[in-house]
Amino acid sequence: MTAVQATAPVKAKKTSQGLEVFKRFCKNPLAIIGLIIFSTFVILAILAPYIAPYKLEDMDFMAINQAPNAQHLLGTDRFGRDLFSRLLYGSRYSLVMGVSATIISTLLGMILGAIAGYFGQVADNIVMRLTDIFQAIPGILFSMTISTVLGPGLFPTILALSIGGLAGTARMLRSLVLQIRSSEYIEAAQSINCSNLRIIIKHIVPNTFGPILVGCTMGIGGVIMQAASLSFIGLGIQPPLTEWGALLTEGRNYMNQCPWLLVYPGLCIGLISLAACFMGDGLRDAMDPRLKK
Repeated sequence: MTAVQATAPVKAKKTSQGLEVFKRFCKNPLAIIGLIIFSTFVILAILAPYIAPYKLEDMDFMAINQAPNAQHLLGTDRFGRDLFSRLLYGSRYSLVMGVSATIISTLLGMILGAIAGYFGQVADNIVMRLTDIFQAIPGILFSMTISTVLGPGLFPTILALSIGGLAGTARMLRSLVLQIRSSEYIEAAQSINCSNLRIIIKHIVPNTFGPILVGCTMGIGGVIMQAASLSFIGLGIQPPLTEWGALLTEGRNYMNQCPWLLVYPGLCIGLISLAACFMGDGLRDAMDPRLKK
């Protein structure tokens, strides 16, 4: 009698979509560089009170406008305040404004875009006309107008930046919703009497999360630059608090005698913006289904 040996079926390894995206993201050197730079700034901002050699308000009138030296690594300003310490403390407000405003504008834009794309007709016309009004005015000018009305400060600046940036997200999500609202799984959900709110939250928004995440990541750098611009003209963070744009404002009158007062804050703004762009490009390439093998 011949025995037939049954071979056990080989189970294919299942890897989550998030893990695949992360693997492709890690293969992009620029994306990793951007992630390292951004993470470094975040860690420094969190640990600022513990690693800053001086407090934010400490003044040394015997060390006014000193060039970088062993005692003050990045030099001092007109009041003898340590620039390195002020950059560390300022990073907290720059990052908070950039990340918070981006998240808020993305959420508001997603709500408006989902309503416009899913319901269409009257809702679509109203939302699109509102976004037309927002986009007819340059984002920085719109933020300046809102900041002028609300006044300077952290929360008014975040609100101004959020409202100024929601139009782009709303239009992008509307176009994505228009593409998927006639899909079979949406029709199936409608056939079993799922509510419109459930369809939007459970089926539509998750399928548009990838492009939204990429846009949100790439937008952080631009929002930080806008926040710095508002502070540069006196509409953002006010003393005794500080952030990178405010440091540029304080140093512009001494750009010939003390160039370090402009170079280092400008370098921080440029690096964090570049890092956000690198991460956004890496996420876009990693989440592009055409790159799957």
